[in-house]
Parts: sequence; structure tokens; C-alpha cells
Amino acid sequence: MSAANLIDSFKADLEAIESSLLSVIEPGLPASLRDPIHYFLKLPGKKIRPLLALCASRAVGGSVEAALPAAVAVELFHDFTLIHDDIMDQDELRRGFAAMHVKYGDSTAILVGDAMIGLSFQELMKISAPVLEPVVKQFSEALVRVCEGQALDKEFENRDAVTVDEYLEMIGKKTAWLLQASCAMGAMCGGGTPDQVDQLARFGYNLGLGFQIQDDLLDFVADQAKLGKKVGSDFEMHKKTYVTLKYREMVENDPDLGARYPHDLGGFPDFAAFQTAIHEMGVVDAVREVVQHYHDQTLDALAAVTPLSDDNPLYRITRFLQSRQY
Repeated sequence: MSAANLIDSFKADLEAIESSLLSVIEPGLPASLRDPIHYFLKLPGKKIRPLLALCASRAVGGSVEAALPAAVAVELFHDFTLIHDDIMDQDELRRGFAAMHVKYGDSTAILVGDAMIGLSFQELMKISAPVLEPVVKQFSEALVRVCEGQALDKEFENRDAVTVDEYLEMIGKKTAWLLQASCAMGAMCGGGTPDQVDQLARFGYNLGLGFQIQDDLLDFVADQAKLGKKVGSDFEMHKKTYVTLKYREMVENDPDLGARYPHDLGGFPDFAAFQTAIHEMGVVDAVREVVQHYHDQTLDALAAVTPLSDDNPLYRITRFLQSRQY
């Protein structure tokens, strides 16, 4: 399924999310806060996380309306992480547009990120009892875990050696936890049983791990025109990703490979040489197998709640993310 087809199939949901997101911008907010929030909320994006929340509610027999506050809260949470990550990483672009801190300055960007979290909790307060307490608990825990993941990510920048398992822990917190929370919160709002909530949480977590590892791989093997950004940026920055850590693990654990290939990325003359090496060594195939493993775990959890078919929205989202090339 293409992105255009996916968006078309969720047109009504996306319109509801968009409208609800913009409604959080109260007219009484100072223009210095209102305008930057509006700018960021209008940036293009796939809105995967709020869609997961709405679809998880449907999967357990609930309505879109019941899960919409949770979906909006999750997207505001996600936007908070993006704004603050861009400041910490000094990235200049977000979704092809000027990052918040570039357009409005660091101080405003920090303030807007903080406001996003406050607004997200305001949305959560619209959820009725008895699910309000478990939903807020899930959301709050995800907030802490995501911050832990970002802390580990920054810590890894200053460490020479990071293991694949440590990396999985980091992306589990930084990326997968929010997808897990999106699905669990949606299922709670939809009136799901404890087992359904647990299975959809497992679905979201494995989906997140597979998503991030696939994202890492695309930076090394994707078609640059389809990816929409320069291929090989992770290599140029010597960034620790699943691909680079898997490469190093294989080189260090196999004497033959260690004799043929450099242990560090700096030992390669250029990106093309590294691309050749990871194909020759089987790194690309090994990473694809890991992505497939998490995809299988994702579908296994989903099947425990609802049939795997094309009229299942969570299944369609999963298939799209699995086959994406950007």
C-alpha cells in the first residue's frame, strides 16, 4: 500500500485528528506561543501514532470518538519529543521545513515543547472514568521511558562501544514505548479487556522496534529519491544505529571478517565502500531478518485480538510500515 492510498483510506480519521489538534490552540494564548504551535501542528506528517490509538479502539469494539482525546494527546507528546530532539541534535529541518528552534529560536522552541506536554494532559482529562486513571498512568510512564531513551541515545554519542542489546533497549524506550502507549491507550478507551490491551500494547512495541530498525537500514540501502533525504548521513556522522552496530559485532566476532574489513567506519574510504561491505558480509540480510522477526511478533500480537485481513486498519498500517521505502 502506498502512502497516498493509506492516507486516503484513513481520510475521515486524519481529518478528525487534524481538527482536534488545531482546536487545542486557544485564542487567549500569547501570539508568541500560539503562532509557533500552529506552525508546527500544520507541518505535514503521517500521524501514525494517533491513527494507532483510534484503530486500537476500533479493534476492541470501541469508537473513534472515545479514543480521540488519547490520540490527540499522543500526537502532542510526539511533537514535544521532535521539537526538543531537534534542539539537542541541532537539526535544521523537520519534515522538509525549518525546525522550530531555527524558525523561532531555542527559547521559544523549548517553551512550545513544554506547552505541548501541558496541552496533551488537558486532552487526556477529557477521557471519562473508569479508564482515565489507567490511560494517564500509561501516558505518564511512556513520557518517562521516552526521556530515558533520549538520555541513552545522547550517552551513546560519547561512548566508543555500544552493544546491539543496549541499542535495542534505547530504541525500545525512545521509539517503541510511544507506539506501545498509543495502542494500549486506544484499546483502554475502546473498552478492551486486560488481555486485549496487553496484546495491542505488545503489537505497538514490536511495531516500533521493527519500524526503527527498518529506518536505520533505509539510510544505507534506500533509493535516495524515494527516501526524500540524503542516503548515508548516518555513515558520515559515524552514528550508532542497528546497522553500524551489527556490522561491528560481526567483524569483532568473526576472525575472517575482522581480517578483511575495518573495525571502525572511519577505515572506509567512502560510503560506497561501506555499502559494498555490508552487502558482502551479509549485514543487510541479517538486519532484514531482525526486522522480519519483529514484524512477525507484531502480527502475532494483532492476531490474538482481531483477524489479519485488509479490512483490519491496524493490519493495513502494519503492512504499509513493513513495505515502506522512505
